[in-house]
Amino acid sequence: MLTADLVKVSLQRNEVRPAYIRTDDQESLMLSESLIEIFKSHVGEPRFELDNELEEFLGTGTAFILHRGLAKLLLDRCEFETESALEPYELRCATFEAAAAAYRREESIKFDRSAVIEPLLERLELDREHFEQNLYADLKNEQTLKNFKHCTSDWLLKRYNVALTQAILLRATELRIRIENQSTARYRELFRKMKFFQLLFTVEGTMDDGYEIRLDGPYSLFKSSQRYGLQMANFLPALLHCDQWELEATVLWGKQRKERKFHLSTEAGLTSHTRMAGQWQPAEMSWLMEQFPKLESEWEVSEGGAVTDLGGQGVFLPDYVFTHRQTRQQVWMEIFGFWRRGGVGARLELLQEHGVSNVILALSRDLYTDEEALADFPGEVYIFRSAPNAKEVLEVLLKFEAPAR
Repeated sequence: MLTADLVKVSLQRNEVRPAYIRTDDQESLMLSESLIEIFKSHVGEPRFELDNELEEFLGTGTAFILHRGLAKLLLDRCEFETESALEPYELRCATFEAAAAAYRREESIKFDRSAVIEPLLERLELDREHFEQNLYADLKNEQTLKNFKHCTSDWLLKRYNVALTQAILLRATELRIRIENQSTARYRELFRKMKFFQLLFTVEGTMDDGYEIRLDGPYSLFKSSQRYGLQMANFLPALLHCDQWELEATVLWGKQRKERKFHLSTEAGLTSHTRMAGQWQPAEMSWLMEQFPKLESEWEVSEGGAVTDLGGQGVFLPDYVFTHRQTRQQVWMEIFGFWRRGGVGARLELLQEHGVSNVILALSRDLYTDEEALADFPGEVYIFRSAPNAKEVLEVLLKFEAPAR
């Protein structure tokens, strides 16, 4: 992602406008190709050699912000490792101890470096070349470029435009999205991505009419803005997989953090660099998928489920769907853990209002609501400590089998 000094925008009528580049511009494509070749040519070499060539190639000043921005994105695709047969720290300690001992023996402060090192080489069974290579091998500029994830020049330009937008969203206080005419599967993936990035959001509208989604930005929260801002910025590529959407954000811009507006829509032509397939879950949730099938009960578990509109005031997207093997009865479970602190009260009210009864609302003990607030809840409430427990979840599911239900 781009750092603040690499973000190139203009301010027009209180609006932040990023300086997007044309992804078919031949000059920019040639620049990208040259940078990619530099990185490819330095695989297997020390980092300082790559840094030296980039310093000569990139130049300084505002005219070269694009050059440095592209290089930063390519640097993010690199893997550097320390290559050393010995532990560099331990080798330095032994060397400095030998030097200190030699200094104490000498009448003059000047002494022969070779005379200090040779006995050490003999004791460690090292030759001079390997000694010099290993002495500072753990320093950043001495690390070896082990792998560079190759990309094409046009991909890099498209990635730059997205990264520029993400850098703006890092400073958001609020983000509103209007989206419509998406498939059920696309809506489901979009809402799951919001959970994936642990974003605080509210939803209005229906699948037929479209949704208005409001996300709290990092600068509207009292918690760490940097981490949350990164999560919001990382959500953007998921939105880019959709069509017929528009986004409006309020951002705090400049050293004085003045409120500015930022607008974005499908007309910008941004292209996502990620895939929608595959979803990460917090470990606290993934454990349940691993442990529940081992119980060999009458219930089977699967991830996710259909998007259910809640009267235009929100949506219900279960984290798990439990299906009874014999009756095919389904029970949904939605989890509110420590990673998702907002909206428990509002969720309870919505589910109560719309009578969603075949649901387990799993709450972290830290988010536990008092008994009175849960009294009218049509489903079941399950309180867990650090993570949902498979046996405890099964006990709750057995309540849905009772004749009274």
